[in-house]
Amino acid sequence: MTALLLAVATFFSTALGGLFALHRRRHLYLVMGAAAGLLIGSALLDLLPDALGLVRDRGRAGVMGVVLAAVAGFLVFLALDHAVHYAAAGHQQQGTRAFGTAAALGLTVHSFFDGLAIGAAFEQSAGLGSLIGVAVIAHDFGDGVSTVGVLLGSRATIRASVAWLVADAAAPVAGALAARALHLPRELLANLLGFFAGTFLFVGAAHLLPEAAHEGRKAPLAAMVTGGIAFIGAATWLLER
Repeated sequence: MTALLLAVATFFSTALGGLFALHRRRHLYLVMGAAAGLLIGSALLDLLPDALGLVRDRGRAGVMGVVLAAVAGFLVFLALDHAVHYAAAGHQQQGTRAFGTAAALGLTVHSFFDGLAIGAAFEQSAGLGSLIGVAVIAHDFGDGVSTVGVLLGSRATIRASVAWLVADAAAPVAGALAARALHLPRELLANLLGFFAGTFLFVGAAHLLPEAAHEGRKAPLAAMVTGGIAFIGAATWLLER
């Protein structure tokens, strides 16, 4: 029951982050910069360390599995980016929107696994489950900003952005409920985290940052990217003390 309540709390944390991004959409390049920083920070300071921690007893083979999963995630989204723009040749806006939708789907699936992690942790102990739940709640404000930032940066409509925000916010609740039936092996979970780290790096560094750089001034954009990374770093450091 506690796991479900924490998952519900992530719904509101994600929703608040998304609504904040929507409120600031007139400064779109700054929203995209913050989203890029949050995604890059999550990949490098949160997902990859967590994934490597899960396989620390597997030695070099476990580490290489996570690294290759991250490379695969990056390359899958690189291929997806090329595919949607090729399919929409002559209609650049349609291709950009299609990639934004794919990226939002990836973020939503990741949020599902956040909820799954909360439920799985409670099977180990209430203390561990509570710690992971609080960590997810703290990060999910950034997830909401990232989801809306990716969609707005891909020229999605406000209605589509809100719809995906609701889906992303609800995904951890679904994940926490599914945890009662699903029992993922640690190595598989680690590789999934690595894969998402790769996708986050691509969306943040190779998609959002170039788009944002065309929209506005470099100095404020750099400040927002740095702020997004710092937010994830600070939240991770505080929650692991």
